[in-house]
Amino acid sequence: MNSTPLTSSSPSVLATGPAAAGGPPTVHPAPVLSARRLAMTYGEQGTATHALDGVDLDIARADSLAVMGPSGCGKTTLLHILAGILRPTSGTVQHDGADLASLGDRARTRLRRNDFGFVFQDGQLLPELTALENVILPRMLAGISRRTATAEGRGWLDRLGLQGMHDRRPTQLSGGQAQRVAIARALAGRPSVVFADEPTGALDQGTGQTMLQILVDTCRESGASLVMVTHDPQVAAVCRRTVAMRDGRIAQEFVRPAAQPGQGPSAAEQPVQDPAVTR
Repeated sequence: MNSTPLTSSSPSVLATGPAAAGGPPTVHPAPVLSARRLAMTYGEQGTATHALDGVDLDIARADSLAVMGPSGCGKTTLLHILAGILRPTSGTVQHDGADLASLGDRARTRLRRNDFGFVFQDGQLLPELTALENVILPRMLAGISRRTATAEGRGWLDRLGLQGMHDRRPTQLSGGQAQRVAIARALAGRPSVVFADEPTGALDQGTGQTMLQILVDTCRESGASLVMVTHDPQVAAVCRRTVAMRDGRIAQEFVRPAAQPGQGPSAAEQPVQDPAVTR
């Protein structure tokens, strides 16, 4: 990896699994996602923009990773490549050992639908559908029966505190409630990885912190890895790992092995932030 971790252990094998609180972390020998020498260039020679420049990254099962950096540093491009939305100019991404570049468009669509979950800044719920219908639609597209998908969807909505709101449309929900629906939609299919792009950007600070806690906790409990893009150090602090990007490269990595899942580091564990990365 083109960064210097703060621990001597490999981040790719240190992960906090869905074990009971207070138990030892679950160690996974292989990453669920592995990126090597990722490069992404937009435009032609002479006017080209290098969004990524040789990024190496491993993401362990059930781990949480925040990708930080200012606008234009390449963090959203990295998330889209890891999720199979974009194809890199060069380099490889492997999911459970399978190279995403070897997959056709239909196979990549199935991967995103069945193995990945997504939480976006504004939720991106379909306004004409109810909360429950927004959750079950991707499951039905994946071939799950409506009855099974409905039972699963109701369970997730109830688990996230939305009892009695299943039939409300997004316009009838608060911002925090709508994000809970988006989290339920992302996790209903039991994905191996959840990708979150500025998931609290449209929420006030208090609601945003609550949503972060719910997102991290539910991913951990379900055994899903979390990859979250943010420019906010306080948001990044809920993840066990943080990589800070600058000019398309990973400039620094912070690992918080002592932090409890879903909690930020103590004052003694706060990383020294590079102003050029976090401003």
